[in-house]
Amino acid sequence: KPVQAQDRSLDKQATKTTTPTLGEDQIKKLIHDAKEDILRELQQGKYDKSEGTGEPGAPDQNPETVSEKIRAGFVDQMMEKMKHEFKEQLKIKGLVNEIKNNLNPHPFRDNRCECPLFILKVDELMDVSTCEDIRNALSLLNCSADLMIVTAAKDIQLAKEYCYPPREPIDYSLAGLYHDTVLKLTSQQKNEDSYNPQIFHDILYECEPHEFCMKVFTHALYANPKRSGEELQKLHSTLQALPTTSFNNIAKVMVKFSYNDLPKEYKSCFLYLAIFSPGQKISRSTLVARWVAEGLTSKEDWPSSMRQANRCFDALVGRCLVHPADIGTTGNVKSCIVGDPVHGFITAIARKQHIVETRLSHHLARHFSIFNDLQLRSSDRIDKFFQGLSKSSQVSLLKVLDLEGCQCFGGKNQRYLKDICNKMLLLKYLSLRRTDITQLPSEINNLRELEVLDIRQTAIPQHATANILLLKLKRLLSGHIDPNNFGSSSRIPHRIDKMVSMEVLSNVKAQQSYDLKDIGKLWQLRKLGVVTDDKDSHLKNLLQTISDLHECLRSLSITTIPVATPCEAEFPDVKNHPKILESLSIKGTTQNGRLLPFFIEGNNNKLAKIKL
Repeated sequence: KPVQAQDRSLDKQATKTTTPTLGEDQIKKLIHDAKEDILRELQQGKYDKSEGTGEPGAPDQNPETVSEKIRAGFVDQMMEKMKHEFKEQLKIKGLVNEIKNNLNPHPFRDNRCECPLFILKVDELMDVSTCEDIRNALSLLNCSADLMIVTAAKDIQLAKEYCYPPREPIDYSLAGLYHDTVLKLTSQQKNEDSYNPQIFHDILYECEPHEFCMKVFTHALYANPKRSGEELQKLHSTLQALPTTSFNNIAKVMVKFSYNDLPKEYKSCFLYLAIFSPGQKISRSTLVARWVAEGLTSKEDWPSSMRQANRCFDALVGRCLVHPADIGTTGNVKSCIVGDPVHGFITAIARKQHIVETRLSHHLARHFSIFNDLQLRSSDRIDKFFQGLSKSSQVSLLKVLDLEGCQCFGGKNQRYLKDICNKMLLLKYLSLRRTDITQLPSEINNLRELEVLDIRQTAIPQHATANILLLKLKRLLSGHIDPNNFGSSSRIPHRIDKMVSMEVLSNVKAQQSYDLKDIGKLWQLRKLGVVTDDKDSHLKNLLQTISDLHECLRSLSITTIPVATPCEAEFPDVKNHPKILESLSIKGTTQNGRLLPFFIEGNNNKLAKIKL
């Protein structure tokens, strides 16, 4: 009975406290909830029986009096709570009225307003009851209203409880973006292990905020979406077990996940990148040629090996294990960079597998084959290597010598190249690009295994290449220091027709018209850069050569040099036009307007780049 009496008193006081601003239903609900709280807590004894007297456990007072005082104190507390809630409701009602006053009337419905959108930004996810209160407040608008809650919190499960009607929350985080991509990649695959796709979400959120790690994971799934549940769960457990969630720790785990899935040959090529410095721009053509020269591809013949090496390069770029540095007009990545986390990962493995010689520092290792017995200290310069070269027995097995940028051939040191040609008879790759070499000795023909010779941006005389005869040569890359001095371009070798394995012949000059005709016998030639006089005989033979190579040429650069009597004769009719030509460059003072139609006629639809 005393409790019922208090309830009636509470009803009366609550009624006096309210104002007409609140709806009747809201007032009744507040009073009802307060009564329920009082009854529940009194019945459960959730109050301090010493309250109200000020004297803990005073035994000399009447128990009924003490109980009444306790109840009265408790009811006072509840009344204060209700006053606070009423004030909050009044604030909400005031805000709702203010919003109503600013809403535009609905164009088609009388006494209705346009549907507003409320965007609520919260730093931390609030509890669901607060969200319900907000929805209830919006219901006072007497019109449809949309509520968007934006938060940086990561509790997706709690965010789901916000959604009304129930649905998946929209995740605009980086992890959410990659999660959507991963679900699309894997949705087409049959889930034989019946694993929960939630595992992708969990892995990606372990990677936050490091986008590189998410990207490596996503691209690894793109390369191979058929992953077992055990494999994915193991990856997630590894991420959870990391001592710290630093970028380097997470990146190492994700790079390893992608690396483990690579074919064996691709792994070797990937580890080979450890010889370069992190952040160094690496030319694609240089890299794939070195891979092949080192024997890192499983194919026996050069064309098949090059195709495999190029596929490997594309795979590493596609998995984000290396970053594209330069992209050509046709969309091919022309150079790449190895980032710090990847470089640290591959260096550690390469040293364990003895792919990288631990005795050589980066500034020396990049010059030589990865398998060598060289005894050089990290403090040694490249000069030290050449000083004892003539007496050394450790260089005979070297297959790669990349001296690009080395200034070590000055003065009497020009003899170093002779020593190279006499001692390194198994060389397959020799780059003298941007060195201070000024001579190309006849001993160059001793390198019978040589497949790549790069003498670009050197001061080697133009006539020095005329006597080259290397039957296994695949790439002859030449070009003077001054790119505008076409007259100084290297000569086409006299016996070029014997070098039938040639695939790339760049920036070579025809001394005689028959030099151009001989090039037409190189049926594996993919890239040709030729400098020729603007003479009838030269241009006729050049067009005939291009016709002969119509099924293999992909890149062509023609530079013509003006002469006293320029070409005026009509070009001959040729049997074939290039079929797969992708890149064309025509430079000089020739009547290039007459040349261009020759290359765009026929059925060639591959041409993507033209430079005049």
